[in-house]
Amino acid sequence: MAFSEKCRVGMIGAGNVAQRHARVLSGFADVEIIGVTDVVPPAAEALAARHGIPALPDSAALLSLQPDAVYVCVPPFAHGHAEEAVLASGAAMFVEKPIGVDLTVPTRIAAEVARRGTRTAVGHHWRYLDIVSTAAHLLADRPVRLVNGVWWDKVPPVAWWIRADRSGGPVVEQAAHVVDLARALVGPVTSVRAVGTGAPPPVEGADVDAATAATMTFASGAVGTLSSACVLGWKQRAGLEIIADGLALFVGEDELLIRDGSGEERRIAGDPEAARVAVDRAFVDALRGLADDVRVPYAEALETHRVTCAIAESVRTGQAISLVEPAATSIPAPRPSAEGQAGVAPRPAPELQAAAVPRPAAEQQAVAPPAPLQRADSAPVPSPQASAGMDGPGGAGTARGGERADG
Repeated sequence: MAFSEKCRVGMIGAGNVAQRHARVLSGFADVEIIGVTDVVPPAAEALAARHGIPALPDSAALLSLQPDAVYVCVPPFAHGHAEEAVLASGAAMFVEKPIGVDLTVPTRIAAEVARRGTRTAVGHHWRYLDIVSTAAHLLADRPVRLVNGVWWDKVPPVAWWIRADRSGGPVVEQAAHVVDLARALVGPVTSVRAVGTGAPPPVEGADVDAATAATMTFASGAVGTLSSACVLGWKQRAGLEIIADGLALFVGEDELLIRDGSGEERRIAGDPEAARVAVDRAFVDALRGLADDVRVPYAEALETHRVTCAIAESVRTGQAISLVEPAATSIPAPRPSAEGQAGVAPRPAPELQAAAVPRPAAEQQAVAPPAPLQRADSAPVPSPQASAGMDGPGGAGTARGGERADG
């Protein structure tokens, strides 16, 4: 794409997160939003009216306008057909997380992305927080020993979220941000074991676990826990505690807490809004050939999704789940590269930790589909079938067509 041209972007989905992306993209002088579609027409019409763009009846009509890129902002259960249509059109693709309810659809989409060499990005915007870059620098020469991830929150006000077959459950849909942060700062997760309450939150029609607790092991030798709860009326805490040699950190979306033995705890404020802008700016810059700072392409997002799905699988089966990672040698510092770069923000340190940590080959965009999840003590466990994909962001049971629970 010539630098003088605007990047022409279409949108599939018109819910909360799609509205945020539209607001950010409309503020870029080198971007033109050319249209939006949603299976709930009033949602598309409302977004279209705010931005002076056409509301289109379906993804085929949107793709007939030949966008350079398409944002797929649909609920977890609706992924599949939209991505396949975008890939077939030849457009670049930004997908909001989570990328599915289980591994069935995402594995298929990842294989097609790799086959076509499509430029992609996924909306794990925490990777663009300045405080995550600071945390990575602090950990550069200190081996991580222990992590504790938490997401204690309320039930989001969207009807599909409380149903496991439509959201994937709280860990897949919500705590994925924390799991992705753990992978970015500590390295690949090699096994998980988890339990759930077996009882839903006090919301009519809910079938997701009210709380989940998991243990994780990392390729580096670090160990960790992750807990999720959705029974509060507010967000109590969301982020990752990290214990390294002589250093304790808490990394959340809006703050970094540092204690290093000096006797005082330091706090650095985060800027979530800047990160949400940065994830879109990085994608557009990559499309225009101005920079290459896409930190979570689709294949990298699939690796995070594999971990959250493994936790959900362990809750269902009561078994430890082994995640078989492709062979690799180390976590490199972020560097200019093709689509697959998946590091955190640039920093002086050459690696995230003193010891070399295997990194999934998904960081190179063109990879084979990942091996299936396996129980640590048995044969491979097939992942459950995904809900039927839909040509758009909503359907029966949604509060709004493209509405998302969080960002």
